[in-house]
Amino acid sequence: MPLHNRGIPIPVQPTTIGGYLRRRRMQLGIFQPEAARILGVSTVSLSRWECDKIYPTPELHPAITAYLGYDPFKTVPSPELKNLERNETNGVAPLSPVERIGLVIKKARLERKLTGKACAKLLGVDPRTLRDWENGKHRPLGCLRSRVAEFLRPGHSATS
Repeated sequence: MPLHNRGIPIPVQPTTIGGYLRRRRMQLGIFQPEAARILGVSTVSLSRWECDKIYPTPELHPAITAYLGYDPFKTVPSPELKNLERNETNGVAPLSPVERIGLVIKKARLERKLTGKACAKLLGVDPRTLRDWENGKHRPLGCLRSRVAEFLRPGHSATS
């Protein structure tokens, strides 16, 4: 196995999904266009994943798992989830209650590997409403509060 591919070192111990994808592609000795075709995505998407600029959406996780031969999503949390779990006191202003509930909703959605659209459908709201909640622009009101509370309840199934 080559130690590099076109002068770029093969990641020995990747810590990101992008690193795992790049390592596998280099181990196979293929270029991004062929790997992208295998994964069913554009070359631009694969390049952005490998550079850790974007994170694959949950509906692409099965194709990535098949390509790698194992499920990297069990060991590497998404960057969004890592950011949500960071300590709020790292030089960042404390979050308002509206921002805090938005982060709780987003964390629960990411842990369940739901897209924004799928989560919004499950909650019975428009995807833009969910996005506004997650971004701290608004908070759930009225009957939506009870739906969100049910969604956040431990053991809640993604298909309920």
